[in-house]
Amino acid sequence: MKKNKQGQLNRYLELAFNQAKELVCIKDSQLRYLTCNWSFADFFGMDSPEKVESLRSEDLMPPLTAEEDVRTDKLAMQNSNTLRAVLTFQEGEDKTRIFSCLKVPLLELDSPIGVFCIMRDITNEEDQMEEYRSREAVNSAIIHNAPVGISVRDSLGNLLSYNKAWQRIWNNSDEDIQADMKRIRTEFNLDTTDSYLSDYQDKLLGVYTSGGEFFVPEVKTDKRRDELEVWVSQHFYAILNPDKSVQRVVVLTVDISDQVYSRKALKTTQQNYKKLSETIPVGVFRSEIRENGLILSMNPAFKRMFGIPEDKGQNMRITDLLANASEETKLIGLLQRKGRIDNREIVLKKADGSTFWASFTMSTLSEAAVSISEGVITDITGRMNAFKQLQATIDGVVLAMSRLVDMKDPYTSGHQKRVSDLACAIGEELGMKTELVDGLRIAGILHDIGKMAVPTEILTKPGAITRSEMLLLREHAEDGYDILKSIDFPWPVAEIVLQHHERIDGSGYPMGIKGPAIRLEAKILAVADVVEAMATMRPYRASLGLHEALQTITAGSGVYFDRQVVEACMRLFMEKGYQLSEEEPYNSFR
Repeated sequence: MKKNKQGQLNRYLELAFNQAKELVCIKDSQLRYLTCNWSFADFFGMDSPEKVESLRSEDLMPPLTAEEDVRTDKLAMQNSNTLRAVLTFQEGEDKTRIFSCLKVPLLELDSPIGVFCIMRDITNEEDQMEEYRSREAVNSAIIHNAPVGISVRDSLGNLLSYNKAWQRIWNNSDEDIQADMKRIRTEFNLDTTDSYLSDYQDKLLGVYTSGGEFFVPEVKTDKRRDELEVWVSQHFYAILNPDKSVQRVVVLTVDISDQVYSRKALKTTQQNYKKLSETIPVGVFRSEIRENGLILSMNPAFKRMFGIPEDKGQNMRITDLLANASEETKLIGLLQRKGRIDNREIVLKKADGSTFWASFTMSTLSEAAVSISEGVITDITGRMNAFKQLQATIDGVVLAMSRLVDMKDPYTSGHQKRVSDLACAIGEELGMKTELVDGLRIAGILHDIGKMAVPTEILTKPGAITRSEMLLLREHAEDGYDILKSIDFPWPVAEIVLQHHERIDGSGYPMGIKGPAIRLEAKILAVADVVEAMATMRPYRASLGLHEALQTITAGSGVYFDRQVVEACMRLFMEKGYQLSEEEPYNSFR
């Protein structure tokens, strides 16, 4: 009966040995294989377990793996202790199999007679562990280098871990932190290190004892940095055990000192701004950015400027300020496109209907929830009156100088005026700004001022002039420059006069400069001068006619004359019916 039972047991042991998925083998004291299971034989490419008998590790395994296998076998037998080893097998170029080996020394009368080894494939487990270790390393690096202070405490408030930002915020030395970590609290209680949270004692106690979370948006600590108090926001949240007791409390700390002091500085600035706006002599206001928009606020100077009583001003609108109501659409359009209007000179209207000149500056308040602008108005009536007087003075000087040329050369009387008018018309056709056209007008009126230095007999000579006389006549451009260069015009009048006989191919005079080097105003004067001269009578010849004059500038387009200037001149005469004006009293500003 016992024999049958033993035989059945041996049969079960044999089945377990050979059907196990693990690789199982037995070695003798010389570390030769005695037997193995089918999984072991299959892994090493053997037809049956019997083929493994009498082989050694180096017969089956790569050199380094075999060396580790033998080393750990010997160590297990020497110490008579079970040990674990890890064996690695390379399969192909990029695949590795990893086995965890349990090595059990076989003892007889306390002497080792062999080794029993179970090898379990842990390749996937090792990959998972490596991924876990890598993920843990990444998470640890993120926490350690995070810009937010992170600390972990136990349920009694003892400090367990922290990151660099936490240490930087609290400005604690390594020694201070280690001393804090060695100090063991036996119950949750705020002490000198966190007494700044005393107002939140009960809520914090709830997090440390029952779990949950609690956020402190702004609190002043007991720390100072650069002689200033440190302000922080803190978020406490508990990590629970399976039984719902508190295991850890994570504390996120953010240094908000800069925001606090910036907010205080902003508040102070706003208060100072309010005081300033109430005392400065210029009008300050806020208004809606829309047609017929309301004026939302105005300072005392604004009310005085427009003659608004102190207790009035409600329900006023932008259009109420404008002498020309159509200006509102332009102002609103500019604000919506550019967000700002700088120093726009405009005529405004007072409460009593009288008008005054003002410099108007407005900008959109980007932080506003609705479209609102802030504006500053400066009364420039005095400056505009002075400017008009200056304009009148310039007009008088320019008129006197042009009359001198007419007196010197009466046969071309009115030439400068006609050239000036045509040049301005061309400038406007090209889209030049008004202030540049004003400068062009002055330069046109004075472009022949240098003829004052040319002998009268040459200017009034009825026939053709000689070469030497022509050279003298050509000096009038430089002479004109010398006369005008010391006058501080608001425009480069002297340079325009100097260049008005230059040609874009360099064939002109007095300097022979080419295209880009010639000012646009001089290019315009060159065309206007030629057209006027050919279309009107001269002492030495009759008028050649407008048709001949236009043919001349067209033939020279792109060679002598600027192509765009010629095209603009042609449009004026051929499409818009422009006519050379008769001589009339001079007025430089329209």
